[in-house]
Amino acid sequence: MKLEEVILINPLLLDFPNQLTSDRLLIRMPLPGDGKIVFEAVAASMNELKCWLPSAQKEHSVEDLEVNMREAHVKFLRREDLRFLIFHKETNQFIGSNGAAQTGLDNT
Repeated sequence: MKLEEVILINPLLLDFPNQLTSDRLLIRMPLPGDGKIVFEAVAASMNELKCWLPSAQKEHSVEDLEVNMREAHVKFLRREDLRFLIFHKETNQFIGSNGAAQTGLDNT
């Protein structure tokens, strides 16, 4: 496909599910109030995370992560960053986070 053949769409017009489910998992966008559960998981895994994530090099407060989750919620709605939180479907235990950030292409 040639570049001039690519149709640029306003990301806000993209329909994308807010959550996905499987037999065992609930995968959903971040919501206000998620900061505490993410904080608890990060705190429990901080030593392991430091090896892999630049953001884990400093400690964060519950408030820091709540702000981060609210920003992620807004970015998801604006289609700027599609971050998902992963939960065990039966226990609602937080398992992790994954996402797809925009490539940086300006389509306006």
